[in-house]
Amino acid sequence: MKTFEDSLERIPSDWKPFLIKYKTLKICIKKIVQELNVKGLLQIMADKNQRIEYSLECYKPECTFEDGPVHVRTCIKVCPSCYGQTSKECLYVKKYDSSSSSPLNLPKDDNMALTPLADYETHHMEKSLSHVSRIEPEADGVFFVTLLKEIYQLNCLQEQNQDKFLTNLQEIQQMLIEVTSPFKKDIYTWRNIFQIYMEYKIFVGNTESDREERSWEFAQSQLTCFIDRINNSRLIKKLNHPLSKIAYENFVKLNISLVLMKKFQYFNQLTTTKLIKKHDKKTSLVSGSMFRDLIEKYFLTKNTFKSLCCAMEQLTTIIPQIDDYNCPICLNIAWKPIRLCCSHVFCVRCLVKSVRKGMRNCPICRAKDAVYNADQKNLDICLMNFLDLYFPIEVHKKQKDDDRERVAEEMEALTGLRIEERQSCVLL
Repeated sequence: MKTFEDSLERIPSDWKPFLIKYKTLKICIKKIVQELNVKGLLQIMADKNQRIEYSLECYKPECTFEDGPVHVRTCIKVCPSCYGQTSKECLYVKKYDSSSSSPLNLPKDDNMALTPLADYETHHMEKSLSHVSRIEPEADGVFFVTLLKEIYQLNCLQEQNQDKFLTNLQEIQQMLIEVTSPFKKDIYTWRNIFQIYMEYKIFVGNTESDREERSWEFAQSQLTCFIDRINNSRLIKKLNHPLSKIAYENFVKLNISLVLMKKFQYFNQLTTTKLIKKHDKKTSLVSGSMFRDLIEKYFLTKNTFKSLCCAMEQLTTIIPQIDDYNCPICLNIAWKPIRLCCSHVFCVRCLVKSVRKGMRNCPICRAKDAVYNADQKNLDICLMNFLDLYFPIEVHKKQKDDDRERVAEEMEALTGLRIEERQSCVLL
Protein backbone atom coordinates (compact mmCIF):
# COMPACT_ATOMS: atom_id res chain seq x y z
CA MET A 1 0.00 0.00 0.00
CA LYS A 2 3.02 2.31 -0.29
CA THR A 3 1.92 3.32 -3.78
CA PHE A 4 -1.49 4.06 -2.34
CA GLU A 5 -0.09 6.43 0.30
CA ASP A 6 2.31 8.12 -2.15
CA SER A 7 -0.50 8.75 -4.65
CA LEU A 8 -2.57 10.62 -2.06
CA GLU A 9 -0.02 13.32 -1.25
CA ARG A 10 -2.03 16.00 -3.09
CA ILE A 11 -5.31 15.00 -1.45
CA PRO A 12 -6.63 17.80 0.83
CA SER A 13 -5.67 17.21 4.45
CA ASP A 14 -9.29 17.42 5.63
CA TRP A 15 -10.16 14.44 3.40
CA LYS A 16 -7.48 12.09 4.75
CA PRO A 17 -9.33 11.12 7.97
CA PHE A 18 -12.05 9.66 5.71
CA LEU A 19 -9.70 7.21 3.99
CA ILE A 20 -10.60 3.55 4.48
CA LYS A 21 -8.37 2.30 7.33
CA TYR A 22 -6.57 -0.52 5.55
CA LYS A 23 -4.21 -1.46 8.39
CA THR A 24 -6.95 -1.44 11.04
CA LEU A 25 -9.26 -3.64 8.97
CA LYS A 26 -6.38 -5.93 8.09
CA ILE A 27 -5.93 -6.55 11.82
CA CYS A 28 -9.67 -7.33 12.01
CA ILE A 29 -9.18 -10.04 9.37
CA LYS A 30 -6.45 -11.63 11.47
CA LYS A 31 -8.82 -11.68 14.45
CA ILE A 32 -11.49 -13.37 12.29
CA VAL A 33 -9.01 -16.10 11.38
CA GLN A 34 -8.07 -16.55 15.03
CA GLU A 35 -11.72 -16.78 16.10
CA LEU A 36 -12.58 -19.32 13.41
CA ASN A 37 -9.54 -21.34 14.37
CA VAL A 38 -10.43 -21.28 18.09
CA LYS A 39 -13.99 -22.38 17.33
CA GLY A 40 -12.76 -25.15 15.07
CA LEU A 41 -14.40 -23.67 11.99
CA LEU A 42 -11.38 -22.71 9.90
CA GLN A 43 -10.77 -26.24 8.63
CA ILE A 44 -14.47 -26.76 7.89
CA MET A 45 -14.71 -23.46 5.98
CA ALA A 46 -11.72 -24.41 3.83
CA ASP A 47 -13.34 -27.73 2.84
CA LYS A 48 -15.35 -27.07 -0.32
CA ASN A 49 -17.19 -30.40 0.01
CA GLN A 50 -18.97 -29.34 3.20
CA ARG A 51 -22.46 -27.86 3.04
CA ILE A 52 -21.88 -24.40 4.49
CA GLU A 53 -23.99 -21.29 4.03
CA TYR A 54 -22.51 -17.87 4.72
CA SER A 55 -24.58 -14.69 4.60
CA LEU A 56 -24.54 -10.98 5.45
CA GLU A 57 -27.78 -9.86 7.08
CA CYS A 58 -28.53 -6.11 7.12
CA TYR A 59 -30.09 -4.33 10.06
CA LYS A 60 -30.46 -0.85 11.52
CA PRO A 61 -29.52 -0.44 15.19
CA GLU A 62 -32.30 1.18 17.22
CA CYS A 63 -30.00 4.02 18.29
CA THR A 64 -29.26 5.11 14.69
CA PHE A 65 -31.22 7.60 12.59
CA GLU A 66 -32.93 6.67 9.36
CA ASP A 67 -30.09 8.13 7.30
CA GLY A 68 -27.44 6.47 9.46
CA PRO A 69 -25.14 3.66 8.33
CA VAL A 70 -26.51 0.21 7.60
CA HIS A 71 -24.97 -2.52 9.76
CA VAL A 72 -24.59 -6.20 8.97
CA ARG A 73 -24.59 -9.31 11.08
CA THR A 74 -22.63 -12.19 9.59
CA CYS A 75 -24.03 -15.68 9.85
CA ILE A 76 -22.56 -19.12 9.18
CA LYS A 77 -24.98 -22.03 8.82
CA VAL A 78 -23.31 -25.41 9.04
CA CYS A 79 -24.85 -28.80 8.32
CA PRO A 80 -25.12 -30.92 11.53
CA SER A 81 -22.95 -33.62 9.96
CA CYS A 82 -20.03 -31.16 9.89
CA TYR A 83 -19.89 -30.84 13.68
CA GLY A 84 -18.45 -34.26 14.11
CA GLN A 85 -15.24 -32.99 12.53
CA THR A 86 -14.59 -30.27 15.10
CA SER A 87 -14.30 -29.83 18.84
CA LYS A 88 -17.67 -29.51 20.61
CA GLU A 89 -15.98 -27.71 23.50
CA CYS A 90 -14.87 -24.90 21.17
CA LEU A 91 -17.94 -24.54 18.96
CA TYR A 92 -20.64 -22.04 19.94
CA VAL A 93 -24.04 -21.54 18.37
CA LYS A 94 -26.29 -18.51 18.63
CA LYS A 95 -29.77 -19.92 18.12
CA TYR A 96 -33.14 -18.29 17.72
CA ASP A 97 -36.32 -18.90 15.81
CA SER A 98 -35.35 -17.66 12.32
CA SER A 99 -38.97 -17.67 11.12
CA SER A 100 -39.89 -14.74 13.39
CA SER A 101 -37.41 -12.18 12.05
CA SER A 102 -36.64 -10.51 8.79
CA PRO A 103 -33.09 -9.58 7.69
CA LEU A 104 -33.68 -5.90 8.53
CA ASN A 105 -35.28 -6.62 11.93
CA LEU A 106 -33.13 -9.23 13.59
CA PRO A 107 -33.77 -10.18 17.24
CA LYS A 108 -31.91 -8.42 20.00
CA ASP A 109 -28.97 -10.14 21.69
CA ASP A 110 -31.13 -10.53 24.83
CA ASN A 111 -33.31 -13.04 22.96
CA MET A 112 -30.33 -15.12 21.85
CA ALA A 113 -28.46 -17.67 23.89
CA LEU A 114 -24.72 -18.34 23.52
CA THR A 115 -24.25 -21.96 24.52
CA PRO A 116 -21.31 -24.39 24.16
CA LEU A 117 -22.33 -27.47 22.21
CA ALA A 118 -20.69 -29.70 24.77
CA ASP A 119 -23.56 -28.90 27.15
CA TYR A 120 -26.09 -30.56 24.81
CA GLU A 121 -26.80 -34.22 24.55
CA THR A 122 -26.29 -35.63 21.10
CA HIS A 123 -29.97 -36.03 20.19
CA HIS A 124 -30.86 -32.61 21.61
CA MET A 125 -27.96 -31.04 19.69
CA GLU A 126 -29.03 -32.59 16.39
CA LYS A 127 -32.60 -31.45 16.92
CA SER A 128 -31.51 -27.87 17.67
CA LEU A 129 -29.08 -27.72 14.79
CA SER A 130 -31.65 -28.94 12.31
CA HIS A 131 -33.92 -26.13 13.56
CA VAL A 132 -31.47 -23.18 13.26
CA SER A 133 -27.73 -24.03 13.16
CA ARG A 134 -26.47 -20.44 13.29
CA ILE A 135 -22.93 -19.37 14.09
CA GLU A 136 -22.17 -15.66 14.24
CA PRO A 137 -18.44 -14.90 14.31
CA GLU A 138 -18.01 -11.81 16.45
CA ALA A 139 -14.80 -10.60 14.78
CA ASP A 140 -16.35 -11.02 11.33
CA GLY A 141 -19.27 -8.81 12.34
CA VAL A 142 -16.89 -6.18 13.73
CA PHE A 143 -14.97 -6.18 10.43
CA PHE A 144 -18.04 -5.50 8.28
CA VAL A 145 -19.64 -3.01 10.69
CA THR A 146 -16.36 -1.05 10.80
CA LEU A 147 -15.94 -1.15 7.03
CA LEU A 148 -19.53 -0.09 6.32
CA LYS A 149 -19.29 2.72 8.87
CA GLU A 150 -16.21 4.09 7.09
CA ILE A 151 -17.93 3.79 3.71
CA TYR A 152 -20.92 5.66 5.11
CA GLN A 153 -18.67 8.46 6.41
CA LEU A 154 -16.92 8.54 3.05
CA ASN A 155 -20.27 8.98 1.30
CA CYS A 156 -21.14 11.85 3.64
CA LEU A 157 -17.88 13.56 2.68
CA GLN A 158 -18.64 12.89 -0.98
CA GLU A 159 -22.05 14.57 -0.66
CA GLN A 160 -20.48 17.60 1.03
CA ASN A 161 -17.87 17.86 -1.73
CA GLN A 162 -20.57 17.52 -4.36
CA ASP A 163 -22.60 20.37 -2.86
CA LYS A 164 -19.50 22.54 -2.64
CA PHE A 165 -18.56 21.68 -6.22
CA LEU A 166 -22.00 22.59 -7.57
CA THR A 167 -21.97 25.87 -5.64
CA ASN A 168 -18.60 26.83 -7.13
CA LEU A 169 -19.82 25.75 -10.55
CA GLN A 170 -22.80 28.10 -10.33
CA GLU A 171 -20.53 30.99 -9.32
CA ILE A 172 -18.29 30.39 -12.34
CA GLN A 173 -21.36 30.11 -14.54
CA GLN A 174 -22.56 33.54 -13.45
CA MET A 175 -19.09 35.00 -14.12
CA LEU A 176 -18.99 33.49 -17.60
CA ILE A 177 -22.45 34.78 -18.47
CA GLU A 178 -21.26 38.27 -17.63
CA VAL A 179 -17.84 38.22 -19.36
CA THR A 180 -18.95 36.33 -22.48
CA SER A 181 -21.75 38.65 -23.42
CA PRO A 182 -21.84 39.22 -27.21
CA PHE A 183 -21.29 42.91 -26.43
CA LYS A 184 -17.96 42.12 -24.69
CA LYS A 185 -14.65 41.52 -26.44
CA ASP A 186 -13.76 38.36 -24.50
CA ILE A 187 -16.34 36.11 -26.14
CA TYR A 188 -14.01 34.92 -28.92
CA THR A 189 -11.13 34.23 -26.51
CA TRP A 190 -13.41 32.18 -24.25
CA ARG A 191 -14.77 30.37 -27.28
CA ASN A 192 -11.23 29.33 -28.20
CA ILE A 193 -10.51 28.22 -24.62
CA PHE A 194 -13.59 26.01 -24.52
CA GLN A 195 -12.91 24.60 -27.99
CA ILE A 196 -9.49 23.46 -26.78
CA TYR A 197 -11.03 22.15 -23.53
CA MET A 198 -13.55 20.01 -25.43
CA GLU A 199 -10.83 18.60 -27.68
CA TYR A 200 -9.11 16.94 -24.71
CA LYS A 201 -12.26 15.13 -23.48
CA ILE A 202 -10.94 15.31 -19.95
CA PHE A 203 -13.77 13.68 -17.98
CA VAL A 204 -16.33 12.35 -20.46
CA GLY A 205 -16.30 11.66 -24.20
CA ASN A 206 -18.24 14.26 -26.17
CA THR A 207 -19.35 12.24 -29.19
CA GLU A 208 -22.39 10.02 -29.66
CA SER A 209 -20.17 6.93 -30.00
CA ASP A 210 -18.05 7.86 -26.96
CA ARG A 211 -19.80 8.95 -23.78
CA GLU A 212 -17.62 6.94 -21.42
CA GLU A 213 -16.39 8.42 -18.15
CA ARG A 214 -12.59 8.75 -18.01
CA SER A 215 -10.34 7.37 -15.29
CA TRP A 216 -8.66 9.77 -12.89
CA GLU A 217 -5.23 9.06 -14.42
CA PHE A 218 -6.47 9.95 -17.91
CA ALA A 219 -8.33 13.01 -16.62
CA GLN A 220 -5.26 14.26 -14.75
CA SER A 221 -3.00 13.80 -17.78
CA GLN A 222 -5.44 15.51 -20.17
CA LEU A 223 -6.06 18.39 -17.78
CA THR A 224 -2.31 19.01 -17.51
CA CYS A 225 -2.02 19.05 -21.31
CA PHE A 226 -4.95 21.47 -21.57
CA ILE A 227 -3.46 23.91 -19.03
CA ASP A 228 -0.04 23.79 -20.74
CA ARG A 229 -1.57 24.43 -24.15
CA ILE A 230 -3.59 27.41 -22.89
CA ASN A 231 -0.49 28.87 -21.23
CA ASN A 232 1.60 28.41 -24.37
CA SER A 233 -1.08 29.96 -26.60
CA ARG A 234 -1.18 33.08 -24.39
CA LEU A 235 -4.96 33.20 -24.65
CA ILE A 236 -5.24 34.33 -21.03
CA LYS A 237 -3.35 37.53 -21.84
CA LYS A 238 -5.99 38.33 -24.45
CA LEU A 239 -8.74 38.43 -21.83
CA ASN A 240 -9.69 42.08 -21.28
CA HIS A 241 -12.36 41.89 -18.61
CA PRO A 242 -10.82 41.67 -15.08
CA LEU A 243 -13.43 39.09 -14.10
CA SER A 244 -12.42 36.84 -17.01
CA LYS A 245 -9.03 35.94 -15.51
CA ILE A 246 -10.63 35.19 -12.15
CA ALA A 247 -13.22 33.00 -13.90
CA TYR A 248 -10.48 31.07 -15.72
CA GLU A 249 -8.49 30.50 -12.51
CA ASN A 250 -11.62 29.22 -10.74
CA PHE A 251 -12.45 27.07 -13.77
CA VAL A 252 -9.04 25.38 -13.59
CA LYS A 253 -9.33 24.91 -9.81
CA LEU A 254 -12.74 23.31 -10.25
CA ASN A 255 -11.30 20.85 -12.77
CA ILE A 256 -8.43 20.00 -10.42
CA SER A 257 -10.84 19.42 -7.51
CA LEU A 258 -12.93 17.06 -9.65
CA VAL A 259 -9.80 15.06 -10.57
CA LEU A 260 -8.87 14.85 -6.87
CA MET A 261 -12.39 13.70 -5.99
CA LYS A 262 -12.23 10.95 -8.61
CA LYS A 263 -8.76 9.95 -7.42
CA PHE A 264 -9.88 9.85 -3.79
CA GLN A 265 -12.89 7.69 -4.65
CA TYR A 266 -10.81 5.35 -6.80
CA PHE A 267 -8.27 4.58 -4.08
CA ASN A 268 -10.96 4.03 -1.47
CA GLN A 269 -12.71 1.60 -3.82
CA LEU A 270 -9.37 -0.10 -4.46
CA THR A 271 -8.74 -0.42 -0.70
CA THR A 272 -12.21 -1.87 -0.14
CA THR A 273 -11.76 -4.39 -2.95
CA LYS A 274 -8.38 -5.50 -1.60
CA LEU A 275 -9.80 -5.91 1.91
CA ILE A 276 -12.74 -8.02 0.74
CA LYS A 277 -10.44 -10.24 -1.35
CA LYS A 278 -8.07 -10.66 1.59
CA HIS A 279 -11.01 -11.41 3.89
CA ASP A 280 -12.34 -14.12 1.57
CA LYS A 281 -8.91 -15.63 0.97
CA LYS A 282 -7.81 -15.79 4.62
CA THR A 283 -11.13 -16.91 6.12
CA SER A 284 -12.64 -18.94 3.23
CA LEU A 285 -15.85 -16.93 3.85
CA VAL A 286 -17.01 -15.90 0.38
CA SER A 287 -18.46 -12.41 0.83
CA GLY A 288 -17.43 -10.68 -2.42
CA SER A 289 -20.69 -10.82 -4.39
CA MET A 290 -22.88 -10.25 -1.31
CA PHE A 291 -20.84 -7.23 -0.27
CA ARG A 292 -21.00 -5.74 -3.77
CA ASP A 293 -24.80 -6.11 -3.76
CA LEU A 294 -24.94 -4.50 -0.33
CA ILE A 295 -22.84 -1.52 -1.43
CA GLU A 296 -24.87 -1.00 -4.62
CA LYS A 297 -28.13 -1.11 -2.68
CA TYR A 298 -27.28 1.20 0.20
CA PHE A 299 -24.32 3.32 -0.88
CA LEU A 300 -24.16 3.66 -4.67
CA THR A 301 -27.66 4.80 -5.58
CA LYS A 302 -26.34 7.54 -7.90
CA ASN A 303 -23.46 7.80 -10.29
CA THR A 304 -22.29 10.95 -8.60
CA PHE A 305 -19.11 11.59 -10.51
CA LYS A 306 -20.58 11.11 -13.94
CA SER A 307 -23.26 13.69 -13.12
CA LEU A 308 -20.57 16.12 -11.94
CA CYS A 309 -18.53 15.53 -15.10
CA CYS A 310 -21.58 16.21 -17.25
CA ALA A 311 -22.28 19.38 -15.23
CA MET A 312 -18.74 20.54 -15.96
CA GLU A 313 -19.25 19.82 -19.65
CA GLN A 314 -22.50 21.83 -19.64
CA LEU A 315 -20.49 24.85 -18.49
CA THR A 316 -18.95 25.06 -21.96
CA THR A 317 -22.38 25.45 -23.57
CA ILE A 318 -22.74 28.96 -22.15
CA ILE A 319 -20.79 30.18 -25.18
CA PRO A 320 -22.33 29.10 -28.52
CA GLN A 321 -19.85 27.18 -30.69
CA ILE A 322 -19.66 27.68 -34.45
CA ASP A 323 -19.78 23.94 -35.15
CA ASP A 324 -23.37 23.86 -33.90
CA TYR A 325 -24.49 26.40 -36.52
CA ASN A 326 -22.65 25.28 -39.65
CA CYS A 327 -24.42 24.46 -42.89
CA PRO A 328 -24.25 20.67 -43.50
CA ILE A 329 -23.36 21.25 -47.16
CA CYS A 330 -20.63 23.91 -47.20
CA LEU A 331 -19.60 23.38 -43.52
CA ASN A 332 -19.48 27.16 -42.99
CA ILE A 333 -21.83 29.22 -40.86
CA ALA A 334 -25.41 28.88 -42.11
CA TRP A 335 -25.85 32.57 -42.89
CA LYS A 336 -29.34 33.54 -43.96
CA PRO A 337 -30.50 30.20 -42.59
CA ILE A 338 -33.32 28.45 -44.40
CA ARG A 339 -35.24 26.03 -42.19
CA LEU A 340 -36.93 23.38 -44.31
CA CYS A 341 -40.26 21.75 -43.49
CA CYS A 342 -38.30 18.86 -41.97
CA SER A 343 -36.55 21.36 -39.59
CA HIS A 344 -33.08 20.93 -41.11
CA VAL A 345 -31.22 24.21 -41.62
CA PHE A 346 -29.00 25.23 -44.55
CA CYS A 347 -27.49 28.49 -45.77
CA VAL A 348 -29.43 30.13 -48.60
CA ARG A 349 -26.54 29.94 -51.08
CA CYS A 350 -26.27 26.16 -50.79
CA LEU A 351 -30.01 25.70 -51.31
CA VAL A 352 -30.02 28.00 -54.36
CA LYS A 353 -27.26 25.91 -55.93
CA SER A 354 -29.08 22.70 -54.98
CA VAL A 355 -32.24 23.87 -56.75
CA ARG A 356 -30.22 24.73 -59.86
CA LYS A 357 -28.87 21.17 -59.88
CA GLY A 358 -32.40 19.81 -59.76
CA MET A 359 -32.35 18.69 -56.12
CA ARG A 360 -35.86 18.63 -54.65
CA ASN A 361 -35.57 16.61 -51.45
CA CYS A 362 -33.78 17.40 -48.19
CA PRO A 363 -30.07 16.42 -48.49
CA ILE A 364 -30.11 14.95 -44.96
CA CYS A 365 -33.41 13.15 -44.39
CA ARG A 366 -34.66 13.05 -48.00
CA ALA A 367 -37.96 14.71 -47.06
CA LYS A 368 -39.94 14.94 -50.30
CA ASP A 369 -39.83 18.35 -52.06
CA ALA A 370 -38.45 20.01 -48.91
CA VAL A 371 -35.88 22.01 -50.93
CA TYR A 372 -38.13 22.62 -53.95
CA ASN A 373 -40.99 24.09 -51.86
CA ALA A 374 -38.75 26.35 -49.72
CA ASP A 375 -39.23 30.11 -50.19
CA GLN A 376 -38.65 33.36 -48.30
CA LYS A 377 -41.06 32.22 -45.57
CA ASN A 378 -38.53 29.54 -44.63
CA LEU A 379 -35.92 32.14 -43.66
CA ASP A 380 -35.32 31.73 -39.91
CA ILE A 381 -35.07 35.39 -38.89
CA CYS A 382 -34.56 34.68 -35.18
CA LEU A 383 -31.65 32.36 -35.91
CA MET A 384 -30.20 34.86 -38.39
CA ASN A 385 -30.22 37.61 -35.75
CA PHE A 386 -28.68 35.22 -33.24
CA LEU A 387 -25.84 34.35 -35.64
CA ASP A 388 -25.22 38.00 -36.42
CA LEU A 389 -24.99 38.74 -32.69
CA TYR A 390 -22.75 35.88 -31.52
CA PHE A 391 -20.68 35.21 -34.66
CA PRO A 392 -20.08 38.62 -36.29
CA ILE A 393 -16.65 37.70 -37.69
CA GLU A 394 -17.88 34.46 -39.26
CA VAL A 395 -20.98 36.18 -40.69
CA HIS A 396 -18.88 38.95 -42.25
CA LYS A 397 -16.54 36.39 -43.84
CA LYS A 398 -19.48 34.35 -45.12
CA GLN A 399 -21.04 37.47 -46.69
CA LYS A 400 -17.78 38.28 -48.47
CA ASP A 401 -17.47 34.69 -49.75
CA ASP A 402 -21.08 34.73 -50.97
CA ASP A 403 -20.53 38.06 -52.76
CA ARG A 404 -17.35 36.78 -54.39
CA GLU A 405 -19.13 33.61 -55.51
CA ARG A 406 -22.08 35.60 -56.86
CA VAL A 407 -19.73 37.84 -58.90
CA ALA A 408 -18.01 34.76 -60.29
CA GLU A 409 -21.35 33.33 -61.39
CA GLU A 410 -22.33 36.60 -63.09
CA MET A 411 -19.00 36.78 -64.90
CA GLU A 412 -19.39 33.18 -66.02
CA ALA A 413 -22.88 33.97 -67.37
CA LEU A 414 -21.55 36.96 -69.35
CA THR A 415 -18.28 35.56 -70.68
CA GLY A 416 -18.84 31.84 -70.54
CA LEU A 417 -15.60 31.51 -68.60
CA ARG A 418 -15.06 30.86 -64.95
CA ILE A 419 -13.53 33.78 -63.10
CA GLU A 420 -10.40 31.72 -62.34
CA GLU A 421 -9.87 31.13 -66.08
CA ARG A 422 -10.41 34.82 -66.87
CA GLN A 423 -7.96 35.83 -64.15
CA SER A 424 -5.30 33.55 -65.60
CA CYS A 425 -5.83 35.08 -69.04
CA VAL A 426 -5.44 38.60 -67.63
CA LEU A 427 -2.16 37.59 -66.03
CA LEU A 428 -0.90 36.28 -69.36
